[in-house]
Amino acid sequence: MKVLVMPAWMKPYMAKLRRDYPQHRFVEVGSAEVAKEAVDAEVVFGYLSSGQFKTARSLKWIQTAGAGVEGLLGRVPEIAESGVIVTNARGAGAPIIGEHAVAMMLALARQFLRFEQDRRDRRWDQDGALEVVEYLGGKTAGIIGFGKSGRETGWRCKALGMSVIALDRHPVDGDPVVDQVWTDDRLADLLGESDYVVVTVPLTPESRNLIGANELAMMKRTARLIVTSRGGIVDQVALGTALRDGTIAGAALDTVAEEPMPADDPLWEAPNLIITPHIAGNAEPELLDRRTFAIFEENLRRYVKGLPLMNVVNKRLGY
Repeated sequence: MKVLVMPAWMKPYMAKLRRDYPQHRFVEVGSAEVAKEAVDAEVVFGYLSSGQFKTARSLKWIQTAGAGVEGLLGRVPEIAESGVIVTNARGAGAPIIGEHAVAMMLALARQFLRFEQDRRDRRWDQDGALEVVEYLGGKTAGIIGFGKSGRETGWRCKALGMSVIALDRHPVDGDPVVDQVWTDDRLADLLGESDYVVVTVPLTPESRNLIGANELAMMKRTARLIVTSRGGIVDQVALGTALRDGTIAGAALDTVAEEPMPADDPLWEAPNLIITPHIAGNAEPELLDRRTFAIFEENLRRYVKGLPLMNVVNKRLGY
């Protein structure tokens, strides 16, 4: 069996793969060599282009290096119609995403944006600060999408003394993290009850613009919105309007519809908004690399033994 390994960061792990599976060929490739080497590859770890996929006539399994597959399936729609199994690295960055989401919540609750501006203005305003800082304990976190990232966010919120409710398209057991897990037809209920709404769903045709002007109007005026999964799920024009009008109290985005976000995007100037550059799932590179490799390694073990793989993507649903 030939396994094509595309991520450059995999180099330190190649010796282990070759030692553990001496009967199989592991080929490291740069982008210029992929089309040639993919011809007789049975397994690919990485992301193929449409042209490369067409050359891969022996391909049976693709393991991606990230959780989102909308880019791969959008670029290579033929994969969805093929018999090739696609698995992703869902869960590798989940604890890091959970930590990032809670950090955003704390930054908004403790008014770090305001204090950073005070620092720039060299202003010490303790009296004004006492009127605006908040405590997360006792607040309600509503998590839209209770997968691995949602669960990692949820238990951290619970540890801070928050009530946690969640929404998921599929039946999910939330105990002991979540007080209630609702089906997606109760989005309005979750928006209305939550002090912090955390979006962790993948981007699919069904989730695009899931949160628009109507949904933002359902939230409490004191509520904040946190997005850690994908841009495009929240209508950014509507969000900017909601922040300027005070429809909601604040927001924090790690992902936006167009990345990098254009310098002239009005959202840069929206009040009470934190933006981070799509790094919620990242930490020290070796940490994320190690966790991602562990998923591939376990799936490879299962594949060789003919066992069911982890993180199999439903190509019709897109996640």
